[in-house]
Amino acid sequence: MVFSLTQFEWPPFYTGLLAMLVVLAFGLAAVRNVTSAVPSGAQNLLESALETFQELVEQMAPKELAPNLTLLALTLFLLLVVANIVGLLPLPGIGGTRWIHSPTAFLSMPAGLAIVIFLLIQWSGIKYKGLGGFLVGWFWRPIPVFGFIVNALEQLVMPVSLAFRLFGNILAGELVLRMTTNLPHDWAGWIVVVVVGTAWLIFSLVISLIQALIFTILMVAYMSIQASNEH
Repeated sequence: MVFSLTQFEWPPFYTGLLAMLVVLAFGLAAVRNVTSAVPSGAQNLLESALETFQELVEQMAPKELAPNLTLLALTLFLLLVVANIVGLLPLPGIGGTRWIHSPTAFLSMPAGLAIVIFLLIQWSGIKYKGLGGFLVGWFWRPIPVFGFIVNALEQLVMPVSLAFRLFGNILAGELVLRMTTNLPHDWAGWIVVVVVGTAWLIFSLVISLIQALIFTILMVAYMSIQASNEH
């Protein structure tokens, strides 16, 4: 595995496409037989998730930003959940690796998402405060003139922390899980593999969901703060 932002890697490209196709298939399945009656199956799951994110975003975001941000947050969350879990499945590897890895276990995907979110945050500030209000927020708050230095540091740290938090947690979970498969293949080794491996797999699934939620909530929070006239 290569920890690089400049070297192109095929494995996260393939698994990233796989994650997007799974989310797309889920969405199509949920809306295929949309009914006004009591929903069931994928439609019920998607509607429940949408209502949850709608309530969450409305508590944090300005009223005019909330509808579009809700859909963006839900889509990002579903993509990250699938992307984080892919590497926990016993699937053969791509590009010479023994096991398949999550695209978020490569630094390139979390960094790419963080950069896109950084640009969306700046866009939300310009769109909802106007260019003048956006520049005032950058150069005048919280400290006149020196505010630019403070805001620049804050804005630059934001995508870095987003990327490395997601990347580090997913990579660590996969590495520990793969280590259990390299234990001695005697009866004691198999017991450890089954007990420790199963426990760590469950723990990694929970962490995958939590990290997807944290990444999404932070995006909502950052965009809401930038779009607020008080910032």
